[in-house]
Amino acid sequence: MACNHNCNDCNEKCEERDLKEKPHHMSSVKKIIGIVSGKGGVGKSLVTGLFATKLQEKGYQTGILDADITGPSIPKMFGIKEKAQGTDEGLLPNVSKTGIKIMSSNLLLKDETDPVVWRGPVIAGLVKQFWTDVIWQDIDFLFVDMPPGTGDVPLTVFQSIGVDGIIIVTSPQELVGMIVEKAVKMASMMHIDVLGIVENMSYVECPDCHKKINVFGDSKVDEIAKKYQLKVLAKLPIDPTLATLCDQGKIEDHHVHYMDEACEQLENLPVHVLNVAIPVCNSCVDEHFGKAEVFHVYQVVKGMVVGGIKVLMKEKGHEAVVASLKEHQVHVVLCNHIGAVASTLCEENGIQVISGKEGTALDVLYKYLGNFIEDDTSHVEHCGCDECDDCDCDECHDCDCHHE
Repeated sequence: MACNHNCNDCNEKCEERDLKEKPHHMSSVKKIIGIVSGKGGVGKSLVTGLFATKLQEKGYQTGILDADITGPSIPKMFGIKEKAQGTDEGLLPNVSKTGIKIMSSNLLLKDETDPVVWRGPVIAGLVKQFWTDVIWQDIDFLFVDMPPGTGDVPLTVFQSIGVDGIIIVTSPQELVGMIVEKAVKMASMMHIDVLGIVENMSYVECPDCHKKINVFGDSKVDEIAKKYQLKVLAKLPIDPTLATLCDQGKIEDHHVHYMDEACEQLENLPVHVLNVAIPVCNSCVDEHFGKAEVFHVYQVVKGMVVGGIKVLMKEKGHEAVVASLKEHQVHVVLCNHIGAVASTLCEENGIQVISGKEGTALDVLYKYLGNFIEDDTSHVEHCGCDECDDCDCDECHDCDCHHE
């Protein structure tokens, strides 16, 4: 039976797998934030637009992946009417007047008022393509504007995209508790962090006396946040000026102050970096782990290489090499031959070993990031000596290349 990647409805006893999709090879995204709610009409798109606008204003490069395929409102909010363009390399997001990069289904339709009458799997597939086929270049914060509920699209986003966390948008009504609880439980099931709650339509401010009036009654959001140990990131007022600007496609003209603290929370969110080390000799993977004089350590964020350094090994032998890799916070080693002792020492120090790799270091790295290679344990070997990596016998170390 073919796998549909929906583990919740599956009765097969297969091993848990990472279903994360790799981004476009030209993409570079540091943090991905999902904007969600258990019901519609609470202002997810507005909150998405405000976060992107405010952080862009502060000097970050932001982007919006509009995952609300059947009800997209992001392009109108930013006044974008031009259709998305593509190249031989991939699909390009449209750019707002302040530089925010945006991809939405409305940018692909012949007419923005054309309905998207698709079934769930097709819609979920397009959302996935917005991640894999769109070139998101140099993005500090990518916001994913989710459709309401806990259906196909949120499931696809959580399973396929390396989301750093979600923000739950609510309103002050009594049923806010149920809305938040649904979102929190889904995030827990998918092992996604809840970064906090934004309450929209929290109050209206009198233009004369500036008194705050709770139109929908007293807020319950602080009580709910305390129950689930969440932060209240912001309480947004009913703002007629902002609503008018959104209708006119000018959300970027509204310089909000009530998002400052919420944006600071996102700025302080750590970037999860995977450090991948490869022993290198003349640009190729060195044949022997313990004899390598140079390791290249690449910094990888969400499947994308964002940096790298060259590490010179001052001492040879697997103990010295592993100590140096640990010092540089290496998580994974891609190598060719490695002795059993060295392999065990790596594992004991929290370093995953993937052996049996040949070719240029960059080719091996990108194949690993694309999930094209698997570990070949035949290269974890003994050659007759007690400690394979430290021996000097020609039979074991017959590398044809020459160290620089």
